[in-house]
Amino acid sequence: MKENVIGKNIPKGFIPPCELSHLQKNTPILVGFSGGADSSALLHMLVRYGKDNGTPIYAAHVNHGIRGEEADRDQRFCEETAEKLGVTLFSTRLDIPSIAKEEGKSVETAARDARYAFFEEIMKKHSIPLLATAHNANDNLETILFNLARGCGLSGICGIPLTRNCSSGIVIRPIIKLSKEEILVYCKENNISYVTDSTNTDTKYTRNKIRSDIIPLLNEINMSAVESAGRTSESLRDDLAYLNEITEQFLSEACEDKLCTVDAKKIANCHVAIANRAIMTLYSKMSNGNTLENIHVRAIREFAEKAVPHSSLDLPHKVCAVIENGMLCFVKREELVAIKEKREGYFIELHEGENPISQTKAEIIIGNSHSKRNVYKKFIQLHLDSATINGAVFARERRAGDKICINGMSKSLKKMLCDLKIPLEERSRLPIIFDENGILAVPFVAIRDGAKHKSGDLKEPLVINFYLY
Repeated sequence: MKENVIGKNIPKGFIPPCELSHLQKNTPILVGFSGGADSSALLHMLVRYGKDNGTPIYAAHVNHGIRGEEADRDQRFCEETAEKLGVTLFSTRLDIPSIAKEEGKSVETAARDARYAFFEEIMKKHSIPLLATAHNANDNLETILFNLARGCGLSGICGIPLTRNCSSGIVIRPIIKLSKEEILVYCKENNISYVTDSTNTDTKYTRNKIRSDIIPLLNEINMSAVESAGRTSESLRDDLAYLNEITEQFLSEACEDKLCTVDAKKIANCHVAIANRAIMTLYSKMSNGNTLENIHVRAIREFAEKAVPHSSLDLPHKVCAVIENGMLCFVKREELVAIKEKREGYFIELHEGENPISQTKAEIIIGNSHSKRNVYKKFIQLHLDSATINGAVFARERRAGDKICINGMSKSLKKMLCDLKIPLEERSRLPIIFDENGILAVPFVAIRDGAKHKSGDLKEPLVINFYLY
């Protein structure tokens, strides 16, 4: 137990809400109150803080409907405690197992989501800007270990933030620096009653297993493991804040207006740490605050490096990444249809020499000279029988329903591209070469029946060189 105290016997590790939120001392606070030792201690501290600073204190309790009579007991306890302390309590009863099944979530996740939804509803309805939760230093270490076990970035190793924004205000953690031991001592010294959740000892829940099995082992290695983890979190949060600041600056320079759109080349060329954060920031804006797994972030980064015009990449939560005019755009999946309809197609007559296709960063050169074409990533040369060509030769983008006559059959180009395993990012870049009789050839795919120049034919072929950047 820390010897120094602030206020009336409040532990030194307690962080005043006004310091966490940078709001006035009398700003109303809603306390997430389960009735356990942590939230009971927090409510007790905040009531003292409120009396000293003229701060209105409220509490909110959620009966998750998981533990039957025990959960009802906890709710009664919270109601009685709030009444003794002179605190207004808002409570609700939910059927979390049914909600979890309906929404396809784990019971833990469904309970957390429903709990915070209730808290934020109360904050909005009663104009309470701050929500105080009873996360402590042990919870912080548990979170770090949990995130490490499933794989995480810097933000995951930072643990539980001291504050975060929510839709109705700011979530604050005034006792995040206090260990569980310090909280229990505080409860004992101040005769604070609390209830114990029987599921806290059930190790089928990941966090309980970390709490009961792993943290005691860490304490054997270093009895200050919990406090050390808190110092590590604080140090890493400073690093994270700096990286986030650089990312914001990068986005302000690389983004197009305030849309979820950024210069693909700048994403590809900047440091990977900034690129990843920029991608996560833009995706989060488009997906209402959701996050991405590392595998998705890496895929988007590679997608931006290739920057294939008009290409798209499906992402979770009905979001797509799209390359348009050299920009990496994040859009809702339904918006992608509208984007495709606005895309600039092309229809060009091919002539001797260079025929650039700017829309797909490709080029068609008619003739044998292609000595300076080593700047391209992919090349193919087609030899067509000029005698079988009817009229002029053209090139255009691939369209739905395109077919080519092969081996006496009219075959779907879409199916042929799939069968040949042509990469998705290349399919939209392949031109359709045609004459008045229809499709003549598609580079890397096929040449129409009878249109291929035969070896030994005395007539010169029409040589078509196709290049991809």
